[in-house]
Amino acid sequence: MNDIIGTISSYMANQTSSFTPEHYIPTETVYQKHHWFRFGHTNDLEALISNDELAKDYIIGVTSMSMFILGLALLWFIVIISFKCAGQKRVGFLAGRLESPAWQPSLPPIEECLTEDDDENISTHMPIGHHASSGPENFSVAGTDLDQEKQEKKFNRKALMVRVVFVISGICVMISGALFYSEGVTSFVNSLNAVQYSLLIVENTALESRNLTLSALEAKHNLVSGLNETISETGANFCQGSDQVATEIREAGQQLVSDINAMSSAVDESLKSFSTDLMKMANMASEMNENLQTASGFFYALTAISIVIVVLICIMLAVTFFSAKDVSNCFTKCVTCALIWPVFIFFLTLSWIFATLFLVFSLAGSDFCFKPDDIVLAFLNKNKDNFDSLISAMLIYYVSGCTVFPENLNDITHLITMVKTMLAAANDLADNIASDGVDDVATSCGLDKAAATALQNGVQVISVVSQDLEKLLGSFKGIISCQNINPIYTSLVHDATCTEAVNGFNWLYGSCFALCICAMTMITFRAALYPVKRPELDLDQTGLSAPLLSSKNGGH
Repeated sequence: MNDIIGTISSYMANQTSSFTPEHYIPTETVYQKHHWFRFGHTNDLEALISNDELAKDYIIGVTSMSMFILGLALLWFIVIISFKCAGQKRVGFLAGRLESPAWQPSLPPIEECLTEDDDENISTHMPIGHHASSGPENFSVAGTDLDQEKQEKKFNRKALMVRVVFVISGICVMISGALFYSEGVTSFVNSLNAVQYSLLIVENTALESRNLTLSALEAKHNLVSGLNETISETGANFCQGSDQVATEIREAGQQLVSDINAMSSAVDESLKSFSTDLMKMANMASEMNENLQTASGFFYALTAISIVIVVLICIMLAVTFFSAKDVSNCFTKCVTCALIWPVFIFFLTLSWIFATLFLVFSLAGSDFCFKPDDIVLAFLNKNKDNFDSLISAMLIYYVSGCTVFPENLNDITHLITMVKTMLAAANDLADNIASDGVDDVATSCGLDKAAATALQNGVQVISVVSQDLEKLLGSFKGIISCQNINPIYTSLVHDATCTEAVNGFNWLYGSCFALCICAMTMITFRAALYPVKRPELDLDQTGLSAPLLSSKNGGH
């Protein structure tokens, strides 16, 4: 008990008698997210606590933008599938493959394609004086070759553009994944650690306060026991004599008995229920710490997901390099069809869901942090029946920045005053008995020497226990003072929650959303993963027959 008193007293010696909490100012991130577009719905989080109708309106508002973004993602998926169904001839590379334009063969001059028999037939049937026309019906290959060359260059530029966009999008996905961890997850884990540390302080403070109340109750019990034992050994009035010394001892003893009885009732009334609620508060802080430990594991799982996506992107970029070199084999086909797309699309879908959830948490956190003290006070006022009136009043006192002074706190001050009065009475009685000596007390009070000695020792024990009780109550009042508890609250709410956590959620949402956009762009430009598809020459589309093309080589 003395160790507890020494620890608390040395800590509280550094606390100032007057305390003014630092004024809370929302961060720029909190301000911007609080005024985020809500499709006309309320952004007042306090409505979620006080009003059922407004609570529904708030929930719709805080989730509306997430639903809108999720709807756009679903629409994007539908458009990609529609392009795939439309085919390459209608939408080009958006169908999923790069296909070069059909190559038209350059035809040789007509003279080179004719045999000697063909020349004779032409000479026989052609009228005299009629010459071959030089009009457009003649074969002209120069224009055709030039057009094909232009088409080929245009296609090559398109193929390069598709691959460049694909690669840049992949790099952006990796950057977003890195920011997701370095800024988002790191900030939120720091916030969780700060919250857990603050909750640990709350738990330890509640347990320490409870130990002080239990020690005070035990000291009160020892005080009452010592008084009863002294009365039983000396008689109801301590002293039975009629002289002045006996009268002074008797009156001081009666006053001490009255003070101890009043103090005992006040201690029981003030501290017993307080001890129970402090234990409840310590258990709540411990449970919240355990739940936050689970949340920490969840964010590490998200980090693992981002790492998987980055690895997939690296593989996709490697496959893109091979496809640019027109390398296509069983390995690249297996990696692309069996590994990349199923796993990539699965994790991309999860990323879209997490992005919308992070946006909801970011908006709700910003709404809370726009005026955190007012919202916490509204919550405490609504749930004050779950705690003893003294605990509830004390919590409101701390959250309000020490402005709403609890009336029950005066009970602790009054109790300390009563103990001081009782201690003064006990010291006076002990001094009187000590100055007169045991023999004179025994003679004046009509007691034997053993009873007089018991009276003297009993009063000294009462004095010592009263001093311990005074120190315990003083330490208890110091540990529950506003200058001690309010910094814990501001560290938990203003710093860990409204600075670190909101900033972390903002980075988590922003990086995850950017990752999803860039990944969807990669799917849209997925043709870069495959080698260029080059259609085979169809001789029927040239307007020439195979024998004509081969006649120069002797074919018929």
